[in-house]
Amino acid sequence: MKFRRSLVWGGMAVGTVGVAYAVQSFLPQQLVADHYVQPSGKLLKTATYPEIEVSFLRCGSVTLPECLAVRGSFSCMPRVITYSAVLIRHPQATFLFDTGLSTDIPLFLLDQSWYFKQTLGKFKLERPLYQHLQQRGLPANQLDFVLLSHLHWDHVAGLPDLPGVPLRINRLEYTAAWQGLFAQNDGLVSRLMGKNPVDLFDCAGPAYEGFRSSFDLLGDGSLIVVPLPGHTLGQVGLFVNRSNGSRLFLVADAAFVAENYLLPATSHPFLWSQVTIDPKLARQTLVDVHHFSLRHPEVPIIPHHDARMQEAFALVQL
Repeated sequence: MKFRRSLVWGGMAVGTVGVAYAVQSFLPQQLVADHYVQPSGKLLKTATYPEIEVSFLRCGSVTLPECLAVRGSFSCMPRVITYSAVLIRHPQATFLFDTGLSTDIPLFLLDQSWYFKQTLGKFKLERPLYQHLQQRGLPANQLDFVLLSHLHWDHVAGLPDLPGVPLRINRLEYTAAWQGLFAQNDGLVSRLMGKNPVDLFDCAGPAYEGFRSSFDLLGDGSLIVVPLPGHTLGQVGLFVNRSNGSRLFLVADAAFVAENYLLPATSHPFLWSQVTIDPKLARQTLVDVHHFSLRHPEVPIIPHHDARMQEAFALVQL
């Protein structure tokens, strides 16, 4: 009898701890000190920069409750998470920043686990990358290169539609991927990358807009790559400085939706823990993006998975 009673009380204790942890996981985190005062940033004069066209190519999506996308939100309102490529047309080059989803991506995922297909690999394929490029009269062989923000599967998943197109990858990211990422999920990322040639670069330039280093992608100051580590070790974002529209800061997966950097707040631990290689570093990167947003409220900061921000940007561009 005593043993049974002990089991009951033990089970209740474990259950209470579990409920407490579940509740705590939805509570907001304080990532920035309340007393921090952020100075205003200087406006960059962009009149001398070239005209650059930027288009988000939405290839697929999944809908999540906001409380999963933003820790501390208690809203279950649906948030659309996109799988997008960014088409950038610069006078010197036409290229993609990340790749969305390819026509055959369902075939590449056939051998993945049930859990993967129900979580990170669950999405609706809407319009594969090939169709986006075909609609624009832009064959893959007319792309100069693909700039990859990082090497998670959902950012290289459009590459099967781009055979032979050179890939520009942060050397740190590529080197780190060989330590395990390329082998994950039965080599999914490696298979998606195929035999496309790889051109490595280093973010070895000066600090830029509060980020520790930079890489001038085309050498004219209009497209500046900066490190955004934590989600992966070598993730990068891209500043677009242009004369025909507002500056842009494309932050890849440093944030999933705008609220992540505005508050700032991570996504819910269920999502965050599965896709973040260095949580401490990722939180610092999120704070850095938050600080930039305070210094430069005039600059749209667009995550690669945020449907709301991408749709708003498209309306402004019309």
